[in-house]
Amino acid sequence: MEVEFNIAGRILSAGGARVITLAEILASPVAAGAGSAADLTEDVLAAYCKAESEKFQCKVYLWKDREEYGNANVFNGGSDYEVVNEICFLCIYDCGNEMARETTDHWNEKIDAVI
Repeated sequence: MEVEFNIAGRILSAGGARVITLAEILASPVAAGAGSAADLTEDVLAAYCKAESEKFQCKVYLWKDREEYGNANVFNGGSDYEVVNEICFLCIYDCGNEMARETTDHWNEKIDAVI
């Protein structure tokens, strides 16, 4: 099975929205020791989100989507290679205050509002 990670976020300041990249998160002191997306725990991501929210005094969204790909829906000897398991983490902080912290077994639609 292959595992794919999607980690990103948005800083929603008065000056407009700014994208948070995986590279930016990995380079931060909060994520010290993390070498890849797989190493970033929910606690580390929440700490980063809180720190950015405090720094910019605005709302910050951060998410991590983990998708496992494998064979599914096997019919008549054929197979489809698709997502067979998904875990989505979302945290939202506003001026350093936690607004939401959720882990779901599917894509969290709240993320669509800021993408």
